[in-house]
Amino acid sequence: MAVSVHHKNLASLEEAKSFLRGVHRYIDAPTPFTSLIWQESWVSSLEVLPILYTFKLGSQTIGYCWIASKNPLSFLPLSSWYMNQTGVAAQDQVWVEYNTIICSKKHEQACLTSLLKKAKVDHICKLYISMSHDIAISKDLTDNSIRVDSENVNGYRTFLITADLEKHLSKNTRSQIRRSTKLLEQDYGAISVIEASKEQLHSYLEKLGSLHKEKWGKSAEGSGFNNPLFLSHHKHLLENFPENVSIIEIKAGTTLLGYSYNLIFGDTVYFYCSGINYQYGNNKIKPGYTLHSTLMEYYRKKGFHWYDFLGGESRYKESLSTETYIFKNLTIYTRSIEGRLSSALQRIKQKLFLVAWPGSPQQ
Repeated sequence: MAVSVHHKNLASLEEAKSFLRGVHRYIDAPTPFTSLIWQESWVSSLEVLPILYTFKLGSQTIGYCWIASKNPLSFLPLSSWYMNQTGVAAQDQVWVEYNTIICSKKHEQACLTSLLKKAKVDHICKLYISMSHDIAISKDLTDNSIRVDSENVNGYRTFLITADLEKHLSKNTRSQIRRSTKLLEQDYGAISVIEASKEQLHSYLEKLGSLHKEKWGKSAEGSGFNNPLFLSHHKHLLENFPENVSIIEIKAGTTLLGYSYNLIFGDTVYFYCSGINYQYGNNKIKPGYTLHSTLMEYYRKKGFHWYDFLGGESRYKESLSTETYIFKNLTIYTRSIEGRLSSALQRIKQKLFLVAWPGSPQQ
């Protein structure tokens, strides 16, 4: 039986919540980002809901995705679909890794192929999926597309089920952690870990946010804690799904080292963000290294299997992880006139780039 795709109109936020809670009874979501906890919190923060497509097997809804439609070239009919986005940066700031059609893994390829066929019928030139993980490029997918472009982004995680976590890290990393922790304890006192109770989650998040804004508030992307929509998402998550959130305060004696916001899902701790106190005179103190090494040991003792740093290049992630995995940004061109035109324009753009910047890697 083929999977069918349907555009679904939602009249209100309450209708959206009702839909999500109903369909997620039939979805085995492998990560928090494709689960009810994230989806409901995200739509609860939005001013306008994106386009919603649902997938059915017979009469049963088995999955869905949100779609933003954009056409950057107004003089050409080349609209693109962006999966699980609104197209508004402030509304999309919380959405990060493990992006895909929201369905059980066994239905993913059929749903994706169905969506691609729908995109062709609607004269969409391409479908873009950011930070996907473990999506196979099946024969059905290639048969229904002109081509698939893939850009890799590294993700990092650490396996926690070991008697001695440190021995799996490099000699240099072990040395930095030990030196930093020793200096902190000598100068300030013993390292302590306090996990927020359900009643403390909001106050811990606010304190974390203050430190996060100090570090990232003036950066190009800015701090999400200056974004009311970002805050609305996380407040909903904390209030409605507190069992899936772990916010930790770490101190050296009475001196604050920082806070860490983590998502708890299955056997994995997903590190989402932190607020760290960098006000130390000794540059051999590495508060981030001490914070993460302390957290990994804390969660290891609680029985978790993985500490997932998620995606993006960073020295601390590379140093503190035991495994690298791949996220993919996928651009799938539809087998249509629009898809062929968009693909040809992209090829020309790539060739011009290589002429202007010889020796640069072609994506």
